[in-house]
Amino acid sequence: MIDAGPSLRAAEGLSAAEVLTYLVSRGWTARPSRVDGISILSKAVQGADRPAEFILPINPEFDEEQRRIADALRTLAQLEGRSEASIAGEIHKFANAIKPDELTDEEVERQSSFLKSK
Repeated sequence: MIDAGPSLRAAEGLSAAEVLTYLVSRGWTARPSRVDGISILSKAVQGADRPAEFILPINPEFDEEQRRIADALRTLAQLEGRSEASIAGEIHKFANAIKPDELTDEEVERQSSFLKSK
């Protein structure tokens, strides 16, 4: 059984939009799912036969937003060999440091394309 406590605590105070922006800036691909307001994030993992994948709500009113963020943090922690809290802290720093005018053209285009497709 997975102890979700650490990832749920790390997810507190994070929004799905912050996690999405952070991940897209780090090479993750986001695509809409068949369920409105949900995105599927994926990234090729060295040595794996399939990409790592998880779902993330993009609608802030989604009931399970914090649990899905916690799932994402657990996935990232396993892939990167770091703690969920460490990754959450990095996402917080990224979200507080980045300003829309500091995004590269490529990041703006990726985010715009994704949001238009939903």
